[in-house]
Amino acid sequence: MKEKALLVGIAESSLDRWRELERLEELALLARAAGADVFEKILQIRNKVDPAYLIGKGKAYEIRDICQEYGIDVVIFDRDLSPSQLRNLEKIIERKIVDRTELIMDIFAQHARTNEAKIQVELAQLLYRLPRLVGRGTLLSRLGGGIGTRGPGEKKLEVDRRKIKERISRLEKELKDIERTRELHRKHRRNIYKVTLVGYTNTGKSTIMNLLTKSSIKVEDQPFSTLDATTRILYLEGLPRRVVLSDTVGFIEDIPHHLIASFKATLGVAKEADLLLHVIDISHPRVKERIQVVRQVLQEISCKDKPLIMVFNKIDLIIEPKIIERFSEEFPNSIFISAKLEQGLMELKEEIKNFLKNLPDAERNRKPLKSL
Repeated sequence: MKEKALLVGIAESSLDRWRELERLEELALLARAAGADVFEKILQIRNKVDPAYLIGKGKAYEIRDICQEYGIDVVIFDRDLSPSQLRNLEKIIERKIVDRTELIMDIFAQHARTNEAKIQVELAQLLYRLPRLVGRGTLLSRLGGGIGTRGPGEKKLEVDRRKIKERISRLEKELKDIERTRELHRKHRRNIYKVTLVGYTNTGKSTIMNLLTKSSIKVEDQPFSTLDATTRILYLEGLPRRVVLSDTVGFIEDIPHHLIASFKATLGVAKEADLLLHVIDISHPRVKERIQVVRQVLQEISCKDKPLIMVFNKIDLIIEPKIIERFSEEFPNSIFISAKLEQGLMELKEEIKNFLKNLPDAERNRKPLKSL
């Protein structure tokens, strides 16, 4: 049975109202991906965040009454909550409280398939929850199920802080061992061109991967369906070396830093790539902001100097042709495709081949990222 969720956002002014409403729409998408049934969204406008309750004590009581009247199971906040805010809100609202970071980690936990992904998710969960154990007796009682309680590390949270720290140390060592193994594999792939798909979550990267490499990777219309770096051979004639194409976990606004840190081994395929394909959903109303989010994450994982081709996907959803013309002028040398209709894929392949063909060994990995 799905948990009934109430979503709560906060805007610092009326000017920020529309942007926060769009963020709440994204939060609703994330909540549904986590298995919740979104009952309603609440947006509060306040110029100063309440340090004790985020939304203020009076608003917290108002939300408590809504939860009691409509049988709400979980309240999900679009902001990250401090340990004290989390405790205070739980005491008043008397429902499970989940913030944005915990929701994203929950989705990651559901999609972790390989041993590496499970280790990364568990590490991120433990690093995030460790400071929230202090003085919070209710936290461990939340492990009965539902959003915020899943993942490879859920049973480990019943141990004390010392054992959690020991577990974190072991997981970090396991990830280092995985990275060393990856490094050995990289040495055997030095004579291969490496191309990596990056982009905001749910932009169609896995679909493009399947079309370009004739693969059958599972495609799901929900965030973070790809957690592990998937690599396939990309057949391009006329090149001196083989080409491999890799898919990566999708990025998102305010992606939890613990997740970025934990997934550096997986995101390493972007760092070692000769070329990045930045896949963009051109139909999204906040497309430019999402482009900037991806740029920020690339910078955080030390990929800001990588050569990059911008691939605008979902042109089949654009009714007004001038929108495509405007993006073409603003981002020259970009490729415009529809993965759904398989349009523009030959042009994309040619662009990849032309780039790799003109890539001398001495210049690999040195061209700057295109400025926006």
